[in-house]
Amino acid sequence: YGALTGKSKKMIATEYGEDQLKKWRRGYTIRPPPTSSYSLNYPGNDERRAKHYKDLPISIRETWNRSIERRRLCIHRKFPKTESLKDCMDRSIPFYTERIQKEAVEKGKRVLIASHENAIRGILMHL
Repeated sequence: YGALTGKSKKMIATEYGEDQLKKWRRGYTIRPPPTSSYSLNYPGNDERRAKHYKDLPISIRETWNRSIERRRLCIHRKFPKTESLKDCMDRSIPFYTERIQKEAVEKGKRVLIASHENAIRGILMHL
């Protein structure tokens, strides 16, 4: 949710207004405000997960800045700083169809998917 990550609906409504909150929550292509790449909520700052994303392009600026800051070469990828439902679906549906469906569903295996709300909404819309 970009800069909205970690905030309650009440906090967002107070800061941006109830109408804007509804637009973000119900909209398909409307993106919330982006988060800073130095925010704790930025997905690229979670080392446990960031090391697994080799398919994202490398960010030259972030790589440069973080390498200077840490005094060693740190390759940093371009993680999304905000996502609409459409963006999330564009990312999650191909994973579902290429991996989960082919490797499990089509072979008759039981599948349990645990994810955040937008990815699940997108997959359910796809099904």
